[in-house]
Amino acid sequence: MVYEITGSGALLGAVMGARAIPMFLLTPLSGVAAERYDRRRLMQVSQGLAAAVSLSFGAALALGVVSLWMLFAFTMLMGSSNVMDRPARLTTAFELVAREDAVKAVALNTLGFSLMRILGPAAAGYLIGWFGAAGSFFIQGLLYGASALMVLMVAFPPPRQRHPGRSALAEMLEGLGFAFGDPRMRLLIILGVLPYFLLVPVWGTLFPIYAKDIFRVGPQGLGVLLTAVGIGGTLGGLAANMLARAERQTLLQAVWIVVMAAAILGIAASQSFALAVAFSVLGGVAEMAHTASNMAMLQMAAPAEMRGRISSLTMVYPAMISVGAFVAGPLSDLFGVRGSSVAVAATAIGAVVILYFVSPHLKDMRFR
Repeated sequence: MVYEITGSGALLGAVMGARAIPMFLLTPLSGVAAERYDRRRLMQVSQGLAAAVSLSFGAALALGVVSLWMLFAFTMLMGSSNVMDRPARLTTAFELVAREDAVKAVALNTLGFSLMRILGPAAAGYLIGWFGAAGSFFIQGLLYGASALMVLMVAFPPPRQRHPGRSALAEMLEGLGFAFGDPRMRLLIILGVLPYFLLVPVWGTLFPIYAKDIFRVGPQGLGVLLTAVGIGGTLGGLAANMLARAERQTLLQAVWIVVMAAAILGIAASQSFALAVAFSVLGGVAEMAHTASNMAMLQMAAPAEMRGRISSLTMVYPAMISVGAFVAGPLSDLFGVRGSSVAVAATAIGAVVILYFVSPHLKDMRFR
């Protein structure tokens, strides 16, 4: 929709990039909040905020008063909602199961998101075609409200004992110090950030350009491309579940990054829409299998009392999508959408090769 309104790949990247602002500013605090406060309430408030923002933006679209600043405001507020929700959600999912089932639990959680990526983009594409963008946002707002109500059905684990007298700032700095001071944790964060900075922005930033200018399939075709990624994500969650007992999860994550980059190279080389859809499925498989493994390993490598703070750092991942959009969007204006896709994919593969040779933990790290 941003590309339809502005016609600029650079502005599309800028709007997507604005989502990173609340993620970078609020991420450390959201982890502390997930450990200090009622997680059910945090999740309800976050979904309620998302509902209110979606309904308000839908009303602005219906009235025909949308301007560029509203696109930026909508993106930043939705980013704030996600920052509030994700640490509480991930920490709760991890604590509801035994440690040996952690990867499977995270994989099932990501499967839920993948299923929505299958149904959501396809439905949104047709809803926009039938009822306009405003109707799509109204429905989105109602679904966020329903999600807030469904949180009441979850049996949350009892809160952990906290150390009295410690400030939120001290706990935040302790979590950051562990995350960047422990070499295994550093490697996991690098492996997590890499595809979200270079590769995942292709879906949101370059796919609209592919759909409109390369394959000329309109919003329905864009919905098909995004749905293909969602289908792949579902398969990727199943793949992560099957590989949950593999010990060398970090090496698997590196392999998935290379597979995802290869899929994007395939999309760039595709001369038919059907072939691009097939490569999009492969990209979704690699993205979700990588993400499930990485998030579970971050939780397993963290002390139990720091899981909320460590899981909050995964909000840097979607923030890096926004930062990557600042790169991918202007690159598409300079070199075309195919050229920018090749550039980011080749850079990701090169980064994995460098990590393989310079980091002993990538080859040797094992999880049980």
